[in-house]
Amino acid sequence: MSSSLHSLPPLLSFQNPNPSSTQFSKPFKTPSFTSIPFFKPLKTPILTILNLHQTSKLHLLSHTHSTFPSKIPIFLGFRIENSTTLGPRNQFQKLTCYGVKDSGEDTKVVMDSGGDGGGNGGGGGGDGDGDDGEVEKKSGPLPEWMNITSDDAKTILAAVAISLAFRSFVAEPRYIPSLSMYPTFDVGDRIAAEKVSYYFRKPCANDIVIFKSPPVLQEVGYTDEDVFIKRVVAKEGDIVEVHNGKLIVNGVVRDEEFINEAPSYEMTPIRVPENYVFVMGDNRNNSYDSHIWGPLPAKNIIGRSVFRYWPPKRIGGTILERGCAVDK
Repeated sequence: MSSSLHSLPPLLSFQNPNPSSTQFSKPFKTPSFTSIPFFKPLKTPILTILNLHQTSKLHLLSHTHSTFPSKIPIFLGFRIENSTTLGPRNQFQKLTCYGVKDSGEDTKVVMDSGGDGGGNGGGGGGDGDGDDGEVEKKSGPLPEWMNITSDDAKTILAAVAISLAFRSFVAEPRYIPSLSMYPTFDVGDRIAAEKVSYYFRKPCANDIVIFKSPPVLQEVGYTDEDVFIKRVVAKEGDIVEVHNGKLIVNGVVRDEEFINEAPSYEMTPIRVPENYVFVMGDNRNNSYDSHIWGPLPAKNIIGRSVFRYWPPKRIGGTILERGCAVDK
């Protein structure tokens, strides 16, 4: 990388007594000054230092009489410092420029010229913190989209916490894996199960519930992670039986238009214990339910199915309009 700086023409305010000489090693005895409208003789010699720092913009080095553009490919901004010397007859301007070459070496250009140089260093950028250059963005090891602020992190954590809380205490989605609840649910249906209502009431007949496998099923290989979905047909204290293809609760035959077909099995009367419910699948002859393994502990119930959101053509509620069954 190279740096270029146009030299300034000889200034009219400081004339060399000996035009053929280019050295100013000795002080002049009788220096002559020519006063022109835009220069004033210096009473105190001034040292003006211009430090240039990184920038990719085109800077103009301004002289009071003329302006000479200097394109500086890459410098580190600029700073102007003013100093004075003790010799009243020696006055000069020192222009210092630091650049960076392609080879990585620093380049220092020093220009000495007579005169005031246009004043006491106008246009300085402060203590080396010039704002004229373009700020280069720092690149990190991660992609830009992964660089998140603390506020972003708080928002993400809050969203995750709310989602987990909603799933744990309010509602959660479920997938139907079998035909045990056919035709109410088909394989692949997706439902939303709410968990709020059972904080205020106990499950009732006709509720469709999802539940963790009870202890009796865990004894034969199921785990606490296995979840089932069935319909509550009887609550605690009820006596339930199946006879002649009919479900009978407390001696009353249930009207069940939602089942796939009448049960082909017989079940002797069973009293549902306290804090238990009796559950059966709507596909009565193809359901592994309470008529096989007995009543379900109410504490194993996770929630109640309230809405089917998939497939789109079957979107709708899953709660019976008549609500809980009442046995007279």
